[in-house]
Amino acid sequence: MQETLIIDGHVHLYENFDFSFAFRTSLRNFINSQRTTKNRHDAIKVWMMTERHDCEIFSRLDNKDIAGYKIDKTKEPESRVVRDADTGEPLFYILAGRQIVTKENLEVCALATLYRCGHRELSTADTIQSIYENGGIAALNWAPGKWFGARGKIVQNMLDAHLPSKLFISDTTMRPRFWPVPRLMKFATKRGFKLICGSDPLPFSGEEKLLGSYATLTTGEFDETIPADSVRAICLDPATDLEPCGHRSGLFSFAKRQWKIMHTRKD
Repeated sequence: MQETLIIDGHVHLYENFDFSFAFRTSLRNFINSQRTTKNRHDAIKVWMMTERHDCEIFSRLDNKDIAGYKIDKTKEPESRVVRDADTGEPLFYILAGRQIVTKENLEVCALATLYRCGHRELSTADTIQSIYENGGIAALNWAPGKWFGARGKIVQNMLDAHLPSKLFISDTTMRPRFWPVPRLMKFATKRGFKLICGSDPLPFSGEEKLLGSYATLTTGEFDETIPADSVRAICLDPATDLEPCGHRSGLFSFAKRQWKIMHTRKD
């Protein structure tokens, strides 16, 4: 049966987050994001995690006590289902994944997989290859300042070397609404590379409010017992459309978030 899915394709969770607030806010944002599209009926909700090398939240979800929610295992080691603690109703699905920094200081998202590698251990090309060898989805992540100069040439090389069905582009709230579509992103989408959109919360208290605010809407066959396998099959199907929904950061929000990043680096 064809289902509608709304997927936050770039989820970070941090120990300083209020998880109950994060879950509750994400569910609300998913609904609001979906209302920005023509497809208004309720959708299956999915988080695709992109954990940093120094984070281990997914592996500890089973032991998390989150008020109002219950986390259950599925048939897959790389997915979990979040349920209403009172009714047992499935609310959304969490898929494991990593944000991998390559030797060239580019970011590649390893989605719907338990695969991981060392920080700056592999080249961008080898990272993408390893993700697929380990059953995941590889997505080049756009970030401010990282797709120019020598690194921009590497991104171009990756787009030239891969089929659109085998590599995705990760677009997040870190590309603010006022920012025009980057040249290489525009090139990629014209070539048929798909965008996987996500919220990309930063490791600061309050960033939980972004979860589900920028996402991807799609349709396909979904089996609730194997959600990661279902999402992989949907995304990797060349016939599948991935539609951005929700919104990215505005000028004030972007400036505030960038200031926090820079202030933290100075410390």
